[in-house]
Amino acid sequence: MSDSTRKTSDEAADSALRNGLRSRGLSPEALQRIRQATEAEWRSTVAQAQPVSPRRSNWFKFAAAASVILLAGAGVIGVIGYNNQSDAGMLVATVARSEAPGIELRQVLRADEPMPAGADLRVFARLEVRGDTLLKLAGGGNLRVARGSSFDIPDANTVRLASGELYVDIPPGARGSEPFIVVTSAGQFRHVGTQFGVAIVGGKTRLRVREGSVLWHAAGGDQTVHAGTEVIMDGREISRRAIPTAGRDWAWAETLVPEIVIENRPLQEFLTWFSRETGRKLVLTDDAARRQVAGILMHGNVRGLTAMEALSAVMAATTLHYELPEGAIRVSSTRASAPSS
Repeated sequence: MSDSTRKTSDEAADSALRNGLRSRGLSPEALQRIRQATEAEWRSTVAQAQPVSPRRSNWFKFAAAASVILLAGAGVIGVIGYNNQSDAGMLVATVARSEAPGIELRQVLRADEPMPAGADLRVFARLEVRGDTLLKLAGGGNLRVARGSSFDIPDANTVRLASGELYVDIPPGARGSEPFIVVTSAGQFRHVGTQFGVAIVGGKTRLRVREGSVLWHAAGGDQTVHAGTEVIMDGREISRRAIPTAGRDWAWAETLVPEIVIENRPLQEFLTWFSRETGRKLVLTDDAARRQVAGILMHGNVRGLTAMEALSAVMAATTLHYELPEGAIRVSSTRASAPSS
């Protein structure tokens, strides 16, 4: 092969490689063309070197084709699903806390790396969650991931769930115009000022919406799923049912509530936080209760407590009374009945 011919061949191969890396993946036809071109180049090089036995020739032919497949496969693994290459390395979330044995960053050809509290998660990361984990999202809101889950981060506004369960908490206005999307094989789930959970159970995707609504984008079109709804997707089979926004369906997520600072803050602020974190409607039953809730300033901290534990500790420091009927928290200035869960 002449120098000019080899240069032209190299330039063509380089151009094909660059174009391939910008694509979502390589088609079977493209893989065949690359395989054929590589085999032809290998044959030319070997022919100029020394003769080989038919058996060795077949082995080299197989190895050359296999190396192309592996190279192409590596490109697919590294690129498919990652729509915005400019997001590479961008901060997406920070580990707020994680129960033992924690969360680990999966790495190629290296041991998985533990991600302690304060560790940053960035675009292209692949994570294994060993213990329930709370993540603070860089753009606002938080992500809670159940133990046994696996997910990756294809871009700055997306997580792709491979297994397990996660809970998205994006307060209205928290991210401005920026989206936050969860992806599974059933489609994309985009927040609309909301709290929602996505799980993969027995190969099926389950969506539960607690607050606001979720825009579900799938092959069949877009649908809006509102609060108090569960949707289970199993291929083309889709089932819906109404669910409560408080109770055991959300219990695991409530154990991972972000910490709230109560020092010198009004009781109203805490009760509003508790109401949202537990999916319960706040009811102030009388004028005296409303005045006290607005006027009482809290002191101390509720660090490390669940939402229910924090409620008990805070209310014990007041003369107010509370009860927990289904789906609500009722606060009064006089005892109506003993608190119930």
